[in-house]
Amino acid sequence: MRRVLSGAAIATVALTVLAVPQPAHAATCTTNPRISGSFIQPDLVAGWTNTQLATEYTKLLDACVNTQILQWTADSKAHTATYDTGLTGYTWSTATDIPDRVLSRAESAGVNVFVGLQVSADWWVNYADSTTWLDAEADLAKDLADELWDNYGAYDSFAGWYLPFEVENLHFQTATQQSNLAAFYADVIGHLHTLSPGKPVAVSPFFNANLAGTLNATGWQSMWTSILATAPIDIIALQDGVGAGHATSAQLPAWFTATKNAITASRPATLLYDDVETFLFGASGLQPMPVKDIVTDMAAVSASVSGYWSFSYDHYQSPLAPFSTFYDATYRNYLTNGTVETTAPGTPSSFAATATNSQTVQLTWTAPSDNIGVAGYHIYRGGDLVATKHGATSGFTDTQLDGSTTYTYTVKAFDGAGNLSAASSSANATTTAAPSYPTNWASARTYTSTVAADPAYPDTGGTELTDGAKAAGPLYGAVWQGRNAVGTYSFTIDLGSSRTINGINSSWLQVRADYVFLPDSVSYAVSATGSSWTTVGTIAKPAVGPSNLIKTYNLIGLSTTGRYVRVTVNGGSAWSMLDEVEVRKS
Repeated sequence: MRRVLSGAAIATVALTVLAVPQPAHAATCTTNPRISGSFIQPDLVAGWTNTQLATEYTKLLDACVNTQILQWTADSKAHTATYDTGLTGYTWSTATDIPDRVLSRAESAGVNVFVGLQVSADWWVNYADSTTWLDAEADLAKDLADELWDNYGAYDSFAGWYLPFEVENLHFQTATQQSNLAAFYADVIGHLHTLSPGKPVAVSPFFNANLAGTLNATGWQSMWTSILATAPIDIIALQDGVGAGHATSAQLPAWFTATKNAITASRPATLLYDDVETFLFGASGLQPMPVKDIVTDMAAVSASVSGYWSFSYDHYQSPLAPFSTFYDATYRNYLTNGTVETTAPGTPSSFAATATNSQTVQLTWTAPSDNIGVAGYHIYRGGDLVATKHGATSGFTDTQLDGSTTYTYTVKAFDGAGNLSAASSSANATTTAAPSYPTNWASARTYTSTVAADPAYPDTGGTELTDGAKAAGPLYGAVWQGRNAVGTYSFTIDLGSSRTINGINSSWLQVRADYVFLPDSVSYAVSATGSSWTTVGTIAKPAVGPSNLIKTYNLIGLSTTGRYVRVTVNGGSAWSMLDEVEVRKS
């Protein structure tokens, strides 16, 4: 049975964690709006040394960020934890103790940490419709919290808790769903308040302002008024959704006002924070949001919120992030001056394009200057923005092109604020003729896959990927196999006997508005026996425009043999949709 605390048993938590003295060197921490917290995921911490982690805290404090939210510590679907757990059936999945490293280095730096409980991919299936599932997750959350508090509660940096399950405006529309969720919150948060008095509990819901069939802002207000009547949430860090494409800056005031109204009506002690998204979906995938846009989004909700957290300064703006140090420099310039700088970079010069084979064009240019620094370059092909290259180094290699085709390019420089240079002069290049491989060994051959296709776009007939039936255009239909947020998976095709192989290709769909993205990479391998494999090539996601399209990941110039071909796909955390796989011979 779910153990739900009555209203009388739910104590008000003193949010003393929010009154944190700023470090002596952070004299600029008076500018508003400004970010005070940053979510961080365990895999990012796992990739850093202790020295790098300590450096990160220095960089965060330089940017007036004094709170970090460790997004999760366990995965209830995978039955793993990020520390040496004693939970039955769970294994330690990271090479180091992530909570201990985060809390110890944060304590040395004077940074507060909210410790996240568990995530689960099953959340996106069950939501609040299965009380059996929610009951089990509530029991796990309490057991996990008990162990975390026992292991790490002595750290002064342990400032609060975070519940990772993200609530939105599609799956919580009925009174029953809202009641189930509120009971889950009351159960888990009531336990956390008793376990660690004075430590606030935060959640981070999100909304999609433009998705059909969802609650509008008025319905969202009613939803949270109902939930908060029972759920003793201390902090709602509401994701603004701009970076994810769920909302625009102009839409934010209505949604944050609605959330604030719900808090006022049902639980006035709850604090509303803006979880400002500091990323966006760019031409080359996830990338940092320009500082001017971050500030605009924060300013849009300033009337409703008590402060600002982010997803995520650590991942996108930090000098340790894999993008450009000038995002951090530009944001700190904003903190110092109170305004975001508006000086555009100079124009890239000496721009040239050279075709090196039937699939590749090499671009070169001379880097311009900027008052703070060039954060990167936008590459345009035929007028479409097809790639974004971060860093000041000039040059770009455009791959997976068509043979015997003339391409026209320009390039623009941008800085961390989002200021954009004028376009370079244009440059043309013509690829050489592509080789001809008329024989398709994979035609009508059977295959196996490591991850089943989604029921919405299933594998029909067992030879769907080798039946020669190709989509006539970037339109949904039965020819497509789809998988949603499954990470890495593979297909193995049996060619029937050993074959000479000169080329392998696979065709993929892009519909960015529906979160159908091209794979980050596709690798091809061959084997004589099906047990020992030789990778013959890996194709990274090609540069493409924003339109709905089909892109073939085409590996050519091979001279190998094998009976079996394996296609390994890095599908990431969105939809990946595949049409055909071909194994070709000249």
